[in-house]
Amino acid sequence: MTLLEILKSPSKTLASALAVFCFGVVLGLFFPFGWWSWLLGFATGFLIAGIFFPHREWRFIFILFALFFFSLFRSTYALSPIISSVASVPSSAIRVEGRVDAQVEQRTDSQRVVLDHVHYADDTREGKLLMWAPLYPEIQFGDTVVFNCRVEQPKPFNGFAYDRSLAIKGIFAVCYQPLYIDVHPSTQWSVIGSLLLFKNKLIEHLQEFIPEPHAAFLVGLVFGGSSALSPDLKQDFTQTGLSHVLAASGFNISLFSVTFLSFILSTGIGRRRGLVLTLVLLCVYVVLAGASAAVVRAGIMGSLIVVERWVSRKAYLLNLFLLTASVMLFVNPLLFFDVGFQLSFVATVAVIVFAKPLSEHLEFLPELFGLRESFAASLAAIFLTLPLILWHFGQMSLVAPFANILVLPLVPYAMALTLVGVFVAFFFGGFAQLILLPAWALSCVMLTVVNLFGSLSFASIEPIHSRLLAIIVAFSFFLFWFYRRYVSRET
Repeated sequence: MTLLEILKSPSKTLASALAVFCFGVVLGLFFPFGWWSWLLGFATGFLIAGIFFPHREWRFIFILFALFFFSLFRSTYALSPIISSVASVPSSAIRVEGRVDAQVEQRTDSQRVVLDHVHYADDTREGKLLMWAPLYPEIQFGDTVVFNCRVEQPKPFNGFAYDRSLAIKGIFAVCYQPLYIDVHPSTQWSVIGSLLLFKNKLIEHLQEFIPEPHAAFLVGLVFGGSSALSPDLKQDFTQTGLSHVLAASGFNISLFSVTFLSFILSTGIGRRRGLVLTLVLLCVYVVLAGASAAVVRAGIMGSLIVVERWVSRKAYLLNLFLLTASVMLFVNPLLFFDVGFQLSFVATVAVIVFAKPLSEHLEFLPELFGLRESFAASLAAIFLTLPLILWHFGQMSLVAPFANILVLPLVPYAMALTLVGVFVAFFFGGFAQLILLPAWALSCVMLTVVNLFGSLSFASIEPIHSRLLAIIVAFSFFLFWFYRRYVSRET
């Protein structure tokens, strides 16, 4: 493909520009440049040349170079150390003050609290601090917390890059044993605080009607999180390769979107109305789930399904993926290292690209309630995320294909029933039990599958060279796709 051919197609021109930006961001993360101001200067220079140069081909090349250097600048700037950061920790205990910046995660023996606007004594610090507080006093979003602590920088452990995982969220310091905790409740109204309060009320209504561990499982399924589950049950989810369903991820939302779309489009409501209704439901979900960064990203992934059905042109699909990745990496380049983001993005691509072709080979399954397409979407997501699971977790669940195939098609129905049920419970009380009972039944089926497969002694293995195996599996998928797309068509 020549440069002129690319310039003749607006779609290919945009795809080239977005691909260069994404490549530059990733390159800058692995090979950071200390002189980010020079990169910004190079980007500005090439942009000016691209605007005023007389030849169209050279203008496009200069603009690509401008995007490349700007993307290097963006990722390098994200990695640059912050002056007066919370990571510059004192050597002894000190008085710390900060405001709760996210929903407080209640564990069985502690509270996980993220603080922003942090002060060490009277010194203002940039960045966020993670505090592991006792269960009492209870801390809420928006509260100001004052305590004494020996602050530490997060460190990797057992091969897990804990420091990088927290840095993705802007957290650069941790406090494990705070003392003399003084909580000052927030007196200001905030949108996020109100949404989180509403979400907690919904969860309380769910726990009134559904017993444990099903309530905790359905909460994790819809809103994300597994802290309320027992250690044994969490281990079973890990053994069966189903831990991803306990996160508010694009994985779950993509399955929900494709299943709901298949169902709603089969009712005769009309294509355009069905797509609009699905988008509205995704927005409602984001609001009900608290509108956290992870939930918003999941909603964006789910909306890609709707946009793909609306556009339904392969020429624009690549641009859609590249645009979504570019916007997310521009906002936070460190997202590239986020395992949840990687799994969500790959699963969404799998659902959009491969669910429909796969469903054509599953004619033995009924189309009722979108069951066939839900099953196909589950299969596509399972296989395409396998290399990532091998790479990051170093283990391969031998029962994951079977457990996922049995559980994943039920996920969108359990999510829908739970969301409708808690919403009805909030306004109409006991009437919601009629809706939540089927969600409870689905939870019983899914947890039974998880317990059954998780109890098998051979449920999972840890390959010696798991990352090499991940590369081999990914390359095999690529060869299969290349053969089906190009070679088989020619023959």
